[in-house]
Amino acid sequence: MNGLIHSRLFFTPFNNLLPLPSSNTKPKIQQNQQRIIESKANTIIEKLKKEYSTMRIGRANPAILDSVVVPYGGGSAPLKDLAQIVVKDPQTLLVRVHEEEILQAVDKAIRSANLNLNPMIDNKGLKVPIPKITTEYRENMVKTASKMAENAKIKIRLVRQDGLKELKKIKTGISADEIKGLEKKFQLVIDKSVKDIDEILKAKSKEITTN
Repeated sequence: MNGLIHSRLFFTPFNNLLPLPSSNTKPKIQQNQQRIIESKANTIIEKLKKEYSTMRIGRANPAILDSVVVPYGGGSAPLKDLAQIVVKDPQTLLVRVHEEEILQAVDKAIRSANLNLNPMIDNKGLKVPIPKITTEYRENMVKTASKMAENAKIKIRLVRQDGLKELKKIKTGISADEIKGLEKKFQLVIDKSVKDIDEILKAKSKEITTN
């Protein structure tokens, strides 16, 4: 009899232990979902910055040639992997190819990259003059930059929608109130990201119009 009383006093049903890991899991799920949203939003912003860096604004910048792809070895490769690109002066880039035999291919690739650039072969490299841009061209560039920023904002808002869809797939461990709370946190991330994009666009527009 004493043994039975002892076992009743100290035995805890397994079901009573379940809420503890579930409650511990909730913050982890919430933090994980928020980190995913933040990471995806940051990736979109960094991509926009990179795209802005390739926009020609009338002065030499090696990033201008980031989009150039050169036929190489039966396939193709980015120019930056096949050559050293340096600034000679504010209006000229120098492209020093690692292999002299691809010089003609590099010349052709730059000309056909829709960058409005006309390189000149110079010894074992290329000189790439950067033409000064007109007022009309600057205005068009600002419009292009604005469209790029708007597209980035749309992508970021889609990230929020996808995050909420994923959250609602988790049917256990999160209440409706907690989902609403996460929606607010997600929105704060999106609002900050949109504000960051506006600031980046403002800086880029100023750079385009004043340089």
